[in-house]
Amino acid sequence: MFKRDKYLKITKTLDDEGLAALREPRNDLVAEKFVGEDKYELLHGPFSKYERHISVRNESEGVNRVVESFSWRLSIPFWGIFFSFLIGKALPKRSKPWWSPPDRLDERSARILGILACIQVIDGYLGSVISQTITFAADEFDHSSSAQGITLAVIRVGILISLGVLVIADKKGRRNVLLLTLVLAVLATALGSVSPNFWFLGSTQLVARGLTTGMGILIGVIAAEELPKGSRAYGVSMLSLSAALGAGISVWVLPIADLNQKGWRVVYLVPLLFLPALMRISKNLPESLRYKANSIIVQPEISNVKSRRGKEPFINKRLLLLAGVGFLVLIFAAPASQFQNDFLREHRGYSASGITAYWLLTSTPAGIAIFLAGRFADTHGRKKNCNIRAFRRDSIYCS
Repeated sequence: MFKRDKYLKITKTLDDEGLAALREPRNDLVAEKFVGEDKYELLHGPFSKYERHISVRNESEGVNRVVESFSWRLSIPFWGIFFSFLIGKALPKRSKPWWSPPDRLDERSARILGILACIQVIDGYLGSVISQTITFAADEFDHSSSAQGITLAVIRVGILISLGVLVIADKKGRRNVLLLTLVLAVLATALGSVSPNFWFLGSTQLVARGLTTGMGILIGVIAAEELPKGSRAYGVSMLSLSAALGAGISVWVLPIADLNQKGWRVVYLVPLLFLPALMRISKNLPESLRYKANSIIVQPEISNVKSRRGKEPFINKRLLLLAGVGFLVLIFAAPASQFQNDFLREHRGYSASGITAYWLLTSTPAGIAIFLAGRFADTHGRKKNCNIRAFRRDSIYCS
């Protein structure tokens, strides 16, 4: 956890009206409560500790020398180093900064989102390993593009494993299933580094990708169950950026494949380095409140049952629509992403380092769009985000 306290002291000269405004409890980035003697403490916000103190010296009539002191400790693990800098810049302004979630997070939701983002980095890494390395593995084992296509298609069967993970999570709880899936996915991926042949690599990835897909969905479920309703899309966008960071790390490591024909195997071992620290951070991940609440069996009234049944056709229709859009998009997106490295290497003559540079230059700007889409969806609604047409074409991209 991020346990270092941060301090900020601001000296300013204010008139009596400005001093009175400064003495009002804040309700922007943080909600304060007045505890006496110009001292304020945390009422609501993403902090495990927060204090503000005002010291006033009257210099002349209507002129006051004011020292405003802040002391805080963020509840966000790991990412707190970055956000403490942003908060230090935002606190003097007494307004919500542009980068903050529309609905303010409390101590628990900020901590959970931070932990999930850490796990999502590994999830993004695991999900991109085979796409980045399969062309190098095929070269070592002397297999064609057709063999790559068959292997990648078989790996997709791992979706059945992810469905099993989610069924167990509905019965046994989110937290323990997520952490167990994390460990198993990392170990299954690492096993691919000792592959004696191409098909063994595909078998390990079938299991690893199934677990990774289930883990990614489960992360989104926990986030939706824990974050305030006005910041769920924001949370999803932050998790998407974390997954993109994880995928980026696999790209950063890829130049190792240039050093030796078997260098690609190292890419599968990297997640083992992060696993101990990640498990330590994840000890602070609680069980989802909504799951715990839903675990209490309550006999519904007949009227409520009828009311829910009346909504089922609409819910099912909406689910089928979203599933259909996802299916049609991935028909084109999945092959393009899976074979892109092979195309760049075999047909364009890119080295592993060149592929890394290509991905970094073309993918990094997308992070800005992901973040803005999350805020837009929280402030303007989900449907409008899905009506944005990419490149003014008829294909719909939902963020």
